[in-house]
Amino acid sequence: MEHVMSLRFPFVYAQVADLGKLFYPFVRASLKTVYGWQEFDFLLDTGADVTTLPRTMLPILGLKNKSLHKQKTQGVGGIWIETLETLLPIRIGSDEFPIHASITNTEEEGIPLLLGRKDIFENRFNLEVNSKEKVTILKRN
Repeated sequence: MEHVMSLRFPFVYAQVADLGKLFYPFVRASLKTVYGWQEFDFLLDTGADVTTLPRTMLPILGLKNKSLHKQKTQGVGGIWIETLETLLPIRIGSDEFPIHASITNTEEEGIPLLLGRKDIFENRFNLEVNSKEKVTILKRN
């Protein structure tokens, strides 16, 4: 019988004004940086087409703004922002592969790393958000 890789990430909770305690499904993954492979916590965003990173990640990833393809992307609420498009090596568990990524080209601070669907949840991983066990589970297809 073949062993299927399964990764479990506990929910992260935060108090939200007017809503109370909410969970956020974070997934820990590694990106190849100028310092080697570094772990980051990504907010799982099934509404995001591709993985999205803030512009502050450019120097850490060894990327230059002017060498990336610029595009306009429509976000939540119909807001258009400029993004920089690239392919990034990512490691989830022991699985290493390239993903399409958008880097937000804005001055806005505090943008989380968002793990989108493209290259991850199409063919590679099955996603389970298990509210009973309070974990996000990724299983290799």
